[in-house]
Amino acid sequence: MMIDYSKLPLSITSFSDFAVNSMIYVDKTDLVANLARFRNPIFLSRPRRFGKSTLVSTFHELFSNGLDKFQGLKITNENLWNDKTYKVIHIDFSQIKENTENRPFEDKFYLLLKSSFKEASLAIAEERDVIAAFADTIAAEENGTLVLLIDEYDAPLTAVMGDKEEFEARRALFSEFFSTVKSRSSKFRFIFITGVTRYSNTSIFSAFNNIKDISFNPTYGAIVGYTQAELENYFKDYIEYAANALNKKEKTDKYTYELILEELKNNYDGYSFDEECEWHVYNPWSILNFLSEPQRGFKPYWLETGGAKPSLLVNYLNTFIDKKVKKTELVDYLNLEFIKRTNIAALSPTITSIEDENFPFFAILYQAGYFTIKDTDAPDLMVGIPNLEVKEAFADIVLEKLTNKDGTALRESYKQVIRSALNSKDFKTLKDEFNKILNEFSYESVISFKEYAFRDVYKVMLQLLGYNTYTEYQTALGRSDLCFEDDEHLYICEFKVISKADNVQEKLAKAKEQIREKKYGLRITDKEVITLAIVIVNENKDDTHTPMREVAAIEEA
Repeated sequence: MMIDYSKLPLSITSFSDFAVNSMIYVDKTDLVANLARFRNPIFLSRPRRFGKSTLVSTFHELFSNGLDKFQGLKITNENLWNDKTYKVIHIDFSQIKENTENRPFEDKFYLLLKSSFKEASLAIAEERDVIAAFADTIAAEENGTLVLLIDEYDAPLTAVMGDKEEFEARRALFSEFFSTVKSRSSKFRFIFITGVTRYSNTSIFSAFNNIKDISFNPTYGAIVGYTQAELENYFKDYIEYAANALNKKEKTDKYTYELILEELKNNYDGYSFDEECEWHVYNPWSILNFLSEPQRGFKPYWLETGGAKPSLLVNYLNTFIDKKVKKTELVDYLNLEFIKRTNIAALSPTITSIEDENFPFFAILYQAGYFTIKDTDAPDLMVGIPNLEVKEAFADIVLEKLTNKDGTALRESYKQVIRSALNSKDFKTLKDEFNKILNEFSYESVISFKEYAFRDVYKVMLQLLGYNTYTEYQTALGRSDLCFEDDEHLYICEFKVISKADNVQEKLAKAKEQIREKKYGLRITDKEVITLAIVIVNENKDDTHTPMREVAAIEEA
């Protein structure tokens, strides 16, 4: 089977590039046409690496050049578009987000506007300040002849979240800019804005009192990302080739088209952004990376390429880790299976200040893409982690903040030793490594550990090391505390946490007895099932003892 990898649009965001190079374009032009009919401003929030820039570029091509490059797509096949062309001002604010010593932000703002205006065949005035120049240029145009597309409007603000003076200076400039857009709104046929976070006092959500926020709208729930049907329709040959490539590499015949689909779903699917949880989509970045090099396996591409550490989350944690987000609070996020009941307002708050006490950490995690809508109970939403890739990414960032060590360094420190200990059933070495892991955590974190936190620590660490982990797996007779698996083994763990170190053997025997009575080891699987009893001492300081927190025993049941 010959596969043309040049057709995979990896790192391609320009619609024109898709068309000219005959690359695979997942056709959402029916939704594009539906949105483009509106006259009021539209806002869409999505995490990084989900295709917002491609969507903006599609609007750009449609409004500036018409249907020439849309032949064969829904918008032409179904006769969905009948409009003239416009001068399109396309501004990508992510291009000027970073601080530079020798060029003030206002200068970079002006140069970006100048470049965007030039592309739209508009000449921006140079003799006055940036906002006045923008206003005068817009005012000279006839009503309804312009289209304004703004990608990543919030990137320059998020990039300086920890610098209050620079943050406020940039926000003031944005406020002037969007107020000017509002005052000249009659000039625009269409305004479309993308971003991640809602910042108040930028005049987007205050001046535009008629802005249409489609972020939770079910009609546009799949406007970015790949649905299951789209994945199988557009990438079927690549999925079949991936099965062959992995079989060849691993000298096996276990990989089939169906198994690849299952693994893609486990690793990269599960995102839902609409209030009815109607649409579920894959992360396009991860899908395209996997299909371009399937022999590498199901890697956490979102994590490897920086998508999992967007500046929004990183800057927030770096700025507020000891101010608003205590390390003791981060411990609660070690449970990778938890589901939180929340609502749209809580997931999309408007930040009024970088020191806003009311801005919840959980909303940052949702907007950054770590959490997604799992179910609905109107008006409430059930939110949790979407897939295995994000579990690993989330494990990485939480462990990094709790241990003050980079996730890659943690992974390299333990991966080989723990894998070897498990494969050889060397549970003494495994116990020693588990204790080293516990000692990686700061005292302020460990002292607040509840019983479940010890289990969650090892679950997160094992996830980081490449195992598929899940907690409290339900059987007919009970629930085991922790399960983790690789390609050949399924490990089932029962934890006992005790407050005194003098009854370790008693608790170890009870853990083994519970494993046998509840028949945790009886699973329908072709993997070797290994049941482990684990006893942890969590002893606080008193008059006769120093505090003790350690894994006291690990034995096979």
